[in-house]
Amino acid sequence: MLGTEIDFAKSTDLEQIESLFLEIIESIPYYNDLAKENEIKRYKKVELEFKLAEDPFSIISAKQDGKVIGFCFSRFDDFTIWLEWFGISPNHQRQGIAKLLLEKLDFSAEARKCHKIWCDTRTENKRSSDVLEKNGFSKIVEIKNHWYGQDFFLWQKFISK
Repeated sequence: MLGTEIDFAKSTDLEQIESLFLEIIESIPYYNDLAKENEIKRYKKVELEFKLAEDPFSIISAKQDGKVIGFCFSRFDDFTIWLEWFGISPNHQRQGIAKLLLEKLDFSAEARKCHKIWCDTRTENKRSSDVLEKNGFSKIVEIKNHWYGQDFFLWQKFISK
């Protein structure tokens, strides 16, 4: 955590962010092949450039010594924020970086005049569930056989103004 810079991503960060996202999604066991294939397409560098141009708060990066070690993707969703993904390089996990990314996301929600952040996790993804709970999210519901035919939890966090 010491020496970690958390900020809204710049276009010069996107190649590293795409690479880290690919590394993370290919290694996680929670998603089926169809889900992985579609998510990888959704977060290619060209898509991230469009995302960033549309909303400068939508991509948050964590860096150490100029190298991207974490990211958080979100989108404005009718005055709520949809937390799409957050991920930390395997060599930098369990160092409080996810907490810093989520705190910056809270700040972005306030700047975007949103009252709530919501997201989903795979039901088997205990690590992400633990991170969300520790950072003020509460589980709303379990949805069986949903996106890509898999089970998910929906989460929410209200932002105090």
